[in-house]
Amino acid sequence: MNLFLTLVNNAAIYVQMIRLSESLPLFNRKHCLLLFLFIHCSIISYSQKKNYDRGEFNREIQKLQEEMIVDISKANERLRFLDNKYKDFRNAEINYILTIKKIKFFSAYGDFARVKFEINKAKRFQFFFKVKKQDKLYLNLYSAVYESLGQNYDLLIEKANKILAESNKTDKYLLLQCRLVLANCYSEKGEFEKSLNHIQEAKTLTDKMSAAYGFQVANSAGQVYFFNNDIGNSIREFQFAKKLAQSNNWRFAEQYANASLGEIYLYTNQLDFAKTYFDKVLRNEKATELRDLFQVYGCLEHYYELKHNRDSSYYYSVRRNEIDDLLENLRSENLVFELEKDFQTESNQYLLEEERGKNQQLRLVLILILMSIVVIISISYLFIRQKSDSNKALQLQKEEIDDKNKEISNSLAMKESLLKEIHHRVKNNLQVVSSILNLQSRNVKDPEALRILEEGKERIRAIALIHNQLHLNNDSAYVEMGAYLNKLISQMGESFSSYNKNIEVKVNVEEINLAIDYAVPVGLIMCELLSNSYKHAFVDRKDGLIEIELKNHPEKNLSYELLVKDNGIGYNGKTEFLEQSSTGVEIMSAFIQQLDASYSYISEGEGFGLFIEFSIDERHSKFN
Repeated sequence: MNLFLTLVNNAAIYVQMIRLSESLPLFNRKHCLLLFLFIHCSIISYSQKKNYDRGEFNREIQKLQEEMIVDISKANERLRFLDNKYKDFRNAEINYILTIKKIKFFSAYGDFARVKFEINKAKRFQFFFKVKKQDKLYLNLYSAVYESLGQNYDLLIEKANKILAESNKTDKYLLLQCRLVLANCYSEKGEFEKSLNHIQEAKTLTDKMSAAYGFQVANSAGQVYFFNNDIGNSIREFQFAKKLAQSNNWRFAEQYANASLGEIYLYTNQLDFAKTYFDKVLRNEKATELRDLFQVYGCLEHYYELKHNRDSSYYYSVRRNEIDDLLENLRSENLVFELEKDFQTESNQYLLEEERGKNQQLRLVLILILMSIVVIISISYLFIRQKSDSNKALQLQKEEIDDKNKEISNSLAMKESLLKEIHHRVKNNLQVVSSILNLQSRNVKDPEALRILEEGKERIRAIALIHNQLHLNNDSAYVEMGAYLNKLISQMGESFSSYNKNIEVKVNVEEINLAIDYAVPVGLIMCELLSNSYKHAFVDRKDGLIEIELKNHPEKNLSYELLVKDNGIGYNGKTEFLEQSSTGVEIMSAFIQQLDASYSYISEGEGFGLFIEFSIDERHSKFN
């Protein structure tokens, strides 16, 4: 009936259009009729709406959520399948939900560049339709997790608790994700009782959910117990996760459980048990996720180091780097797949589809009225022949500027990606050099030559750590010194663990971002001073204290103060500390000169220390 009325109304307008056009010249009359036919066809095309089965879509999303836990490769394939299946619907809500799932997927995958891309995309979707409160909470949770990235757990806890309070209690999946986020935060903060409380709440939620979520909670519980040094409960949780995987034939999930159990046994020095689980993974590598193979190869590298089998250790170091490259390629491939879409074109379609959701009959009446107005305006416009050349010129100029801006933006994104890749490659190459030095050292019998090789390897690892930080950072031009120095100190502590001394390192580093030209000298000076303290400061003692400070100068802008001191035996040499002829001291002196820094010695009471003050050029400031 509505279609019949529409045709009658269109026919009446068409007749009126012909009568109006009779007063026009033949040329203008043809233009009027063609214009009307174009508008009429556009309206008919516009009124067609493509529907979808919401129940089927919800079931597919449920399946996707489970595959993200037990088989990330299948989840990747399903994401692409759903993208292709629903792209013709041009439905903003569908694409918003898929984008939210992509954020969760790429977070699990460790692809934080893609996570940032999908978060921004989801935020833009909110301009095209009214997002449901529950769907918006998912974005709030994943955005909070990304923005913290292990830096501010207190703020993340506050946000997660707020989302937990606002969430619909029937949405157990969101409640479960909030509980696991809170459990992880409290575990990282060392508040294990609170962490285990949230794990218990998560287990309660999974009672009426599928087994995949029980697998996810068991793995999280195993990690929390492991960090709390409760090895027995940790192993029991991972064994339970493995039984779930076996009973449901989740091969990839079973391999993940084997890798986790092997890692626990390795780091509790139960090497034979650890090797048993690693062998299970290696026997079926095709059913193992790349991220799990990366974990196993790293563990085997450490395992063979403990067994003093340097050839095997080097072999698994190379295999781990190969997996790292494969993971990086997969991330790039996924990002290219998404960037091939024209988001702006889709945005216009989403706005169009949103209008289609209104009342059909009212919409047709409004369109017919609008068409009548457009026809009258168009007839009047045919009498106007003057056009503004200046407007055309401005429009062309604007289009050129927009094109150039888009080109510049694409160029910057490409350069940023290439720079991250360069840092990644440099880090891998330095690790290979370190492994080669490690391999060469086994043929060196001279203790002095062996010491020189070990010191060179530490310096290479310190530089490689900087490039690794630049590769992982959102900003690939600056190193966040707090995270870097903490990792460097941890790395050196492992290297000198064979000294069998209880050396405590206290670190006080403010939030400082340095360009690589400054980060490398500071890092290597730190490396030399720490190495000197570990080797010489506590000769006749079993314990000691090393204090490290890096902070902004209280009065000078772009100036920093570095202090490294210990409470050891002190320095009693005949020459000043930095005038010695050793290689390490010469390196420190060279980098202090490179920084154009001033220095002084700390020799009050016990021990010895070095205080360095340096400034950076304003051009190298992150906030310039």
